[in-house]
Amino acid sequence: MAMTEQQVRERVRELAPFHHVVDLPYGLSTYVPELAHRDLERTRVANLVRHAWPALMEACGGSLAGMRVLDVACNCGGFSVEAVKSGADQVLGVDVVDRYLEQAEFIKQALGCTNLEFRKMTIEDLSRDNVGRFDVALCFGILYHLEDPVRAMKGLASVTRRVMVVDTDVVRLGGVLPFVRSEPLWLMSVVQPGGSEEETTNLWRQGASCQFRPTAQAVEKLLWFLGFGEVRRLKPTEKGLERRYYKGTRATFIAVR
Repeated sequence: MAMTEQQVRERVRELAPFHHVVDLPYGLSTYVPELAHRDLERTRVANLVRHAWPALMEACGGSLAGMRVLDVACNCGGFSVEAVKSGADQVLGVDVVDRYLEQAEFIKQALGCTNLEFRKMTIEDLSRDNVGRFDVALCFGILYHLEDPVRAMKGLASVTRRVMVVDTDVVRLGGVLPFVRSEPLWLMSVVQPGGSEEETTNLWRQGASCQFRPTAQAVEKLLWFLGFGEVRRLKPTEKGLERRYYKGTRATFIAVR
């Protein structure tokens, strides 16, 4: 049954803050200003859609019609919903945080999206046996958190038929010799659990973790290694994106087989 306006209003406040703004029925949305942790929650989906979606649509022939889309580390499902809006036949969002999945299920119910599914699953668990294959994979904000990025991305590539879009923090190497800057390098860090709740990854980090942040060259080389014949980094030509895109510490890549 469709949710009433009052039910939607009450549930949004119960589950806030949401990391993604999603428009809901009755002119409502998931964004509650007084309950938000940071302004990024208001702009994340809209900015990345403006930045990356045109290249994705071009790679897919203008729409996602007839396609299966996988959204890895989907959070509350903002990009999964965008894929549905772009015509995808079926969208699967996976995450490991119960709170995010509860938010995502609410959004799905409120919008009445029957071709949208969410599962509790890590990127390392993905295989053709348990999820099948997808035409498009969205890998936003997770690569630089992985302890074994090559193995995890090999698994993701194995279930991706056609296009992968990767949005990630990247390392800029200043003050080093030019031949070092041109190499595909990964910066290792050991991150302790805890910290501010504004850092959304703390919700799934249960202990100290070893993470590897790549250079842009490392992401490109990795995607080539995974079998994508065309790999390019998207230039941040849109105005109003987060500063880190213009500074070169955040980057989006599109890879096509």
